[in-house]
Amino acid sequence: MVIEEIMEKIEQDYLPRARWWPWKSELRRVDIQTYECTNKLHYLLLRHENQLFQLPLIQLDEIPLELKPRGFCVNGKCFVEAEYTPWYPGEFLKLSMADYRQVSTPISNFTVQSARPLTMESTNAIAMYETSCEALVLKSYRLIPGFNIEAKILEHLGRRNYRYIPRIHGILTYGNKASGILMSYVKGVGDGGTPFYNSLVNYLKNLRDSHEIGLAAKLGVVIAELHIYLNTDPPDKFFGVEEVNDRDLAQWTSRIEKMYTSALRRLDEVVQELEEPQHSELSYWRSIAEKAGELVEDAIDKIHRLYTSGLKARIHQDLHLGQMIYTGDNVLDFVITDFEGEPGRSTEERLMKEPLLRDLASMIRSFHYLSHAAIMNSMNKTRHEVSLIMTRGDPSRDWRFKHIVSMTYSYLARMWNTPLMGFIVKSPLEIWHYLYPWIIERAVYEFYYESHYRPLWCSIPIVGLLEAKRYLLAR
Repeated sequence: MVIEEIMEKIEQDYLPRARWWPWKSELRRVDIQTYECTNKLHYLLLRHENQLFQLPLIQLDEIPLELKPRGFCVNGKCFVEAEYTPWYPGEFLKLSMADYRQVSTPISNFTVQSARPLTMESTNAIAMYETSCEALVLKSYRLIPGFNIEAKILEHLGRRNYRYIPRIHGILTYGNKASGILMSYVKGVGDGGTPFYNSLVNYLKNLRDSHEIGLAAKLGVVIAELHIYLNTDPPDKFFGVEEVNDRDLAQWTSRIEKMYTSALRRLDEVVQELEEPQHSELSYWRSIAEKAGELVEDAIDKIHRLYTSGLKARIHQDLHLGQMIYTGDNVLDFVITDFEGEPGRSTEERLMKEPLLRDLASMIRSFHYLSHAAIMNSMNKTRHEVSLIMTRGDPSRDWRFKHIVSMTYSYLARMWNTPLMGFIVKSPLEIWHYLYPWIIERAVYEFYYESHYRPLWCSIPIVGLLEAKRYLLAR
């Protein structure tokens, strides 16, 4: 079968329904940047506009049921995305421009015995391999960025033996660009929010203490050590602290303003398309968001006043409980698995350094999302109803505040003698003044994101805007 026949099927049928393809249900012309073939593997680099996509395919007699979303047939020949087969690592390394950059373990140590998807919900191909040594995970990228931030960070943290990520064995590369990351499989009992969600549900049912304060404190250590390992003795300018300059302040504040105004405009569009009761509900939250504009302006003002002479550094950028695995082993407890940065940002924005406390603010917002979900499920309420409850008499407030304070003060204690934050706090209470504008900023980002992708969820970050000032009153 010639590559032209395969490409016609890919363009006409496969790409419009592929989970990872950005232009859903659209026919788009793509160009073949590179095509190589081994005994089993058809390796394609496809270019559309300025974006480069990796699509490795392996031919099978038929497509296994679990791989139907990641495969197609043409003229009686069937193909699946190759990473989900046990032959992929060996076949990939036969390609002329392929290589393996060892971080901790030679690729020759592993003989892949079986493969299966770890998840089919990711835009990347994430496969689990049973090998002669241990269970491995390959995260293989579909979109090949000009600069792969995640691979850069994970390789750095792996070489420095940061504890709270999977063990990084090596990086698959093609033409010197990161193609995939081979890492140890981490067995967990859920994502990072699992123990806190269960604790809060019990608390809401009994309205008495049901806390995981120790685990919240552990989160503070995990985040602090991430910042230390990323920015102490940096090997190059991608890592390490730098002084904040006027351009940074202008970019940060401009981004907040643009996201906020864009979200308001988007809600105006969405509201017009809704019927009751959703029309009235979203109209109400849109009006609340507009009134919260003074909080956004207050946050912008505080960023200028507090961070003019501060420091910026390499951070996670999209840190939340869903980015972690909870192991429940009382040793690691939390393992961070995703470092791709905040969705929707341009490459330039993802490369930006920012104050370390922005990661902590993102985690605070994550506890708010978790609280919303716990109340909604425990009380059998709608999203709108729970958002109203959280503005008028939040039953999760005391629980959430105790965990956030525990995480924050644990973080501060671990960072106390490091020169990374860029300011000195004479009392732990001062940390909240530095955190406050970034809690607002993260809530604005969430408002922007939800308005474009899940507009009926917008009430959650809008309530977060209203809640932010409570942290200035921390004791």
